[in-house]
Amino acid sequence: MKLQLVILLSAAALLAAACSSPVTRQSSPAAAPLETSAKAATVSTQSGPVAGYIDNGVFIFKGIPYAKAARFMPAEDPDPWTEVRHSRAYGPTCPQDKRTGWYSDDQAFAMHWDDGFPDEDCLRVNIWTGGLKNGVKRPVMVWLHGGGFRAGSGQEQIGYDGTNLARDHGVVVVSLNHRLNVLGFLDLSAYGAKYAHSGNVGMMDIVKALEWVRDNIAQFGGDPDNVTIFGQSGGGGKVSTLMAMPSAKGLFHKAIVQSGSITQLMDPKYSRRIGAKTVEALHLNPSRIDALADVPYEQLLAAYNGAIAAVCEEAKQDGVFPVNFLDAILFGQVPVVDGEIIPAQPATAEALALSKDIPVIIGTVYHEFTRDREDPIFQPLALQQASDRSAAGCAPVYLYQFTWESPVLDGALGSTHCIEIPFVFDNVSLHRTFTGGGADAVELGHRVSRLWTNFAKTGVPSAEDIPDWEPYPKKMILNLESTIN
Repeated sequence: MKLQLVILLSAAALLAAACSSPVTRQSSPAAAPLETSAKAATVSTQSGPVAGYIDNGVFIFKGIPYAKAARFMPAEDPDPWTEVRHSRAYGPTCPQDKRTGWYSDDQAFAMHWDDGFPDEDCLRVNIWTGGLKNGVKRPVMVWLHGGGFRAGSGQEQIGYDGTNLARDHGVVVVSLNHRLNVLGFLDLSAYGAKYAHSGNVGMMDIVKALEWVRDNIAQFGGDPDNVTIFGQSGGGGKVSTLMAMPSAKGLFHKAIVQSGSITQLMDPKYSRRIGAKTVEALHLNPSRIDALADVPYEQLLAAYNGAIAAVCEEAKQDGVFPVNFLDAILFGQVPVVDGEIIPAQPATAEALALSKDIPVIIGTVYHEFTRDREDPIFQPLALQQASDRSAAGCAPVYLYQFTWESPVLDGALGSTHCIEIPFVFDNVSLHRTFTGGGADAVELGHRVSRLWTNFAKTGVPSAEDIPDWEPYPKKMILNLESTIN
């Protein structure tokens, strides 16, 4: 129970026959030598050429700039380059709070985090593909990382690695970093037109990344007309938010929300209050608002965190503080419904109309942040999102609950928040400190990853040894013996 409490506190802070054919896998992940010559893996992007590397048949590119941005300003195209840019290592991650989980031996062991190095110049994409521009149009899967809207990165979990999906499942995997916390979601719109979109620039970064995918992914063997966005926890919240953004319409064609069914974004009344209190804490006034660009990040973040805490108390006194768990822990730290970038709350008819033609997978894991089997916290959120989309006449919604339990640390983890990620990426063995590995778990990973990639290919999740997945109101229970109910 001690471990479960630590996990709870940490998570709350961060918050077609071809498609169903058997998976062909390499006998050994180290069967072929690593190829690092720029001549072997160089691609021309609209900004300039990039060189990756080849690992056992998979072309891998990391840390490619998809945009640049001044603090609090919308992202712009990156500065172009002419020389080949070496792109073999992850780029900077967005600055963020210290990860307290490193101080828990159990968490650090199980999660195996890689927090990289922080820098505000963090707008980067990573790509895994089975082939470059060779006439094959592979489905594209764009991964949005967890950590709420204030933490995390495209590399933080070893399970995010896209090698197996690219090699064994025939898709192109893209992950990315974008601005978070005070850098991505500080609403300064009350201080003039210059800052009109500052409360949503973190989401605008993701749209910019999707535009980059549209314009460049064909060079990496991907099909820009078949893009699936998927994410877990905060990443699922980002998927939910993108479906309510007019600027994102047409940039993706399918969506997967894993443990991140966001039901409530910020009201500008309160997001502006957080902005004002942040400014006040830094002893600035409206005439000196541009000085925010030069405030050291740690000082800026501390002011922002204090402002959120104060405005949370105001919202409670006003009787508008969210009652459900996820919305409550994210209050003050999510995008704002500003009437333009995000015109309406995600569950409204106006927002649902934007993504009416998008097939969606929505689900949770069994325990999420609690081992109480009688009260699975996230399931009501997922049910509501599925119900809303179904009632609005949207494209099919496929609802699931992942119930497999990790044997690691004497079973203390259970079917905890994040546990499905290594299965989705077919990385059960790679992240065995979390999954425990073993033949049964590996086989389940093969099946779940096939469900996800077949959905990316056809819009229908299917896999051998998995029952036919009927749309909502049916629900798939994913485990070694999966069932529909």
